[in-house]
Amino acid sequence: MKLEELHQIHRRHLLSMRRSPRTVEFYEQGMLALTRYLDSQGTPPDTDHVSRLTLQELQLALRERGLSPGGEHAILRAIRGAFRWAIEEELITVDPTRKLRMPALPQERPPTVQPEEIRAALKLVAAMDQPLRNRALLLVMLDCGLRMGEIIQLRVEDVDLAAGMVTVRAETAKREKERRVPIGIKASRAVAAYERRERDPVFPHVGELFLNRSGEPMTAGGIHHLMVKVAKGIGVPRSHVAPHAWRRAFAVGMLRGGANLFELQQMMGHTTLEMTRKYVKLLPDDLQRVHLRASPADRL
Repeated sequence: MKLEELHQIHRRHLLSMRRSPRTVEFYEQGMLALTRYLDSQGTPPDTDHVSRLTLQELQLALRERGLSPGGEHAILRAIRGAFRWAIEEELITVDPTRKLRMPALPQERPPTVQPEEIRAALKLVAAMDQPLRNRALLLVMLDCGLRMGEIIQLRVEDVDLAAGMVTVRAETAKREKERRVPIGIKASRAVAAYERRERDPVFPHVGELFLNRSGEPMTAGGIHHLMVKVAKGIGVPRSHVAPHAWRRAFAVGMLRGGANLFELQQMMGHTTLEMTRKYVKLLPDDLQRVHLRASPADRL
């Protein structure tokens, strides 16, 4: 079977299951990387020509190209997921990923926007175009922990300022499961000020909350561009203020504030507690304080 044919069948399956555009793109990038590698080797892009050795060589090629460990891991995960699905659907008879060992990921703490960076970012965006939108956007990301895809699809009616709740609709959530997330007073006031004084949709039917200068819904590219300007303006790497760094800051802040893992799981929209548990790793300073207070040896 041609890799392109496999990809298209898998893509239609993902769409029929209402998987998010980012999930569809994730698998597309994996199959594209494999196809390009086979082309570079003069090998027909066919499933019959893909073996475990082929995938190991692809892995080395990605590394030599300078791809990060995370990017390398993601591409191999996408390829493995597509082939395993094809086996289940009996589209192919041999799974080349069956004994493939995934590369180990470095145990690094992922970037989390820090309190001093948050304050600097809020001060900076106040002097930019659309200062009220920018303040509301940053505070909603920090206070609600929404994913970027959920942020850009958030509609005015999804934010109930009177009740202090934000609804993440099923069609915008990663796992297509609706959830309601509380929103605090500061973020609520910022959203109210933006709606009242700055939000100006180009057409009456535009319902998305966050709009660009033209009055159209913000895109992922628009948010990334804003974060690049923020990072440059406050003098930090872009990864420190990337959208997911704000989501991590929400998780860390909630845990420090007394939320338990079960509560955080519901607010973040995780399907398993294990997905939420990883945020505990972002709290080494907190763990050290606990150890100083409760050290068995020190209490002898």
